[in-house]
Amino acid sequence: MITQELLDYIRRQLEQGIGEEQIKDALAASGWQTQDIDEGFSAVLNPVNQSQPVSQPAPTISSFPGVIATLGQAWAIYKQRFGTLLGVMVAPVLIMIAVITVFTYGGLFGIGLLSSKSIAGSIALFIFLLILLIIILSVSQLWGQTALLYAIKDSGEGIGIVESYRRGWHKILSFWWVSFLAGLIIMGGIFLLVVPGIIFMVWFSLAVFVLIAEDLKGMSALIKSKKYVKGRWGGVFWRLLFIGVLTFVITLVLGYILGLLNISLITKNSGLIVGLFLAPLAMAYSFSVYSNLRSLRGEIASAPAEGKGKSFIFIGILGVLIIPAIMLLITFSALNNARERSRDARRHSDVRQIQTGLELYYNEYGKYPSSLNELSIYLPSPPVDPSTNQPYQYQSQSNGANYKVCMQLESAKDQTCVTLNSNSLDLW
Repeated sequence: MITQELLDYIRRQLEQGIGEEQIKDALAASGWQTQDIDEGFSAVLNPVNQSQPVSQPAPTISSFPGVIATLGQAWAIYKQRFGTLLGVMVAPVLIMIAVITVFTYGGLFGIGLLSSKSIAGSIALFIFLLILLIIILSVSQLWGQTALLYAIKDSGEGIGIVESYRRGWHKILSFWWVSFLAGLIIMGGIFLLVVPGIIFMVWFSLAVFVLIAEDLKGMSALIKSKKYVKGRWGGVFWRLLFIGVLTFVITLVLGYILGLLNISLITKNSGLIVGLFLAPLAMAYSFSVYSNLRSLRGEIASAPAEGKGKSFIFIGILGVLIIPAIMLLITFSALNNARERSRDARRHSDVRQIQTGLELYYNEYGKYPSSLNELSIYLPSPPVDPSTNQPYQYQSQSNGANYKVCMQLESAKDQTCVTLNSNSLDLW
């Protein structure tokens, strides 16, 4: 028997632009009978002919549809909207090919003409064209993403490729900002021992859908996404992991099959070809996860996101800037230690040379010299400390029967001395 909650759910989903088949799949996955679902749609779409009694039992959807049910919802959208979704995906690729072609042939031709007159002018033109190329490609990719989201969200309206792009145009900057904030926070969490980044990734995985479906921007979209995920983090993580692994496996299999065709153009672009077909399905799947959570949660108040937003942004900045800075300091410290060890090795070598000169002097005069200056015949250029450029400390002992040579080691932070009885530098 149909209920008021069932009718309200169907009406709300239709108002959000979700397709009839997708709604039916979600209800069936939640345990509703096909007959009740059909009667509910009939009552909503034909209110004048409504004759079914309405009772008041419990909620419409009592459980989170599993991965197979969610995949079925996504497949229904994908199958129904295949032509539009593929067209939306192909458009940025065609723009990319056209822009790169114009840049390669037209731009370089212009640079070649200008270079004969001014090298500086040709370099400036090249930089300008390169920046323009990057901007056009970036905008086209962002526009394609927003258009794809609208093509999925408004699948119930049957909008086409042009209309999808028309609606997506107004969300390009907002989409970029939401993606940037989410990426900043997630990367910051990843730098903070990885686990926080994974948590943030799931929390904010629905933010772009909140932007498109509920027109919440910036941190408000991220906070709303977190509210939807609250209490179901594990379920959302598992569903996203499932579609990620499934997409990866299909990509490998289809890429291998396309590679067997031994057609150069297809083999080189197998990843792009597979992506054109799989990306809309993965996006529709993620949107279905969002739609199911929104249906389960009902209306959630959008509280101001300023306080929480600042804390999340701080975490992002902490991870992206401060943590790498600490790693950079550690790297510089390691390099400095390596330089210290290198200079200490030089000091060891210098003292060995001095000892060699002292032994040669002793063999000739039967005693060690009173200063290192007397070794000039054996050491034309007496070694000096690599840091201070000062001679090493030397002292003759026991009326020339012994000596002491000292050096200041950086790694040990201490002065080390050797004598005739220390068996050269074997102690090091």
